[in-house]
Amino acid sequence: MVPIYIGVSGRPLYTGPSARAAATIRRPSRTRTRSATQPMPLAARRLPRLLALAVTVALLGALLLLAAGGPAAAQAQARAEVDGTAGNKWEPANVTIRPGGTITFKISGTPPHPVKSGTPASAPNGDEKFDASDCVLDKMSKVGDSCTVKFPKAGTYPYFCQVHYATGMIGTITVGSRGPSTTTTATTAGSAVVAPPSAAAPPPAGRPAIYWAGWGLFALGALMALGLIALYVRFAPGFNREKR
Repeated sequence: MVPIYIGVSGRPLYTGPSARAAATIRRPSRTRTRSATQPMPLAARRLPRLLALAVTVALLGALLLLAAGGPAAAQAQARAEVDGTAGNKWEPANVTIRPGGTITFKISGTPPHPVKSGTPASAPNGDEKFDASDCVLDKMSKVGDSCTVKFPKAGTYPYFCQVHYATGMIGTITVGSRGPSTTTTATTAGSAVVAPPSAAAPPPAGRPAIYWAGWGLFALGALMALGLIALYVRFAPGFNREKR
């Protein structure tokens, strides 16, 4: 039974139980219900601890990468020492350093050993391809004297002892990955002597094992972190998507 309205007052003629029941009927709710929360896997429940482990592994890999540096060809030493010996030889005569590296020439016997840039053909003044102004005669005149030369650019720099070049006191500084010059001309007793071509520079070595170990640890740590975050987003209650 429904109420019947008469007139303009809007008052119902009959208000029985059916009318009151009709008044309490509400429209169906359109509220979306959440899906049942799925239990979080063990890895997701231990996310903070495992995430810290993943970050630690990645950082260890990054430290190994920093220690390894770039390719082996670019890992030439930053500094080296060349001794002028009692036998009027440079030891080692041929040295490889990285660009920006330094060479320290030191007298260990039979001074003096002033250093000049160039081949013996350019003796006694040299070709001035590198700055040897700190290695002149008055600074390299006794045992224990030394001088340091910086090589900012890649290239091949032959050098010689300004006093003993005629006896073969020569050498080559290689900066970067270029090999030493192929021929060296010396002058002994007024005659020219051409040294045989030096062996070709060996091909650059591959990257060291520590480099690949660093990349492996870094990648492992990053993948672990991404996987743990994905698990948390998938199973954490706050990230559950609602069903329509």
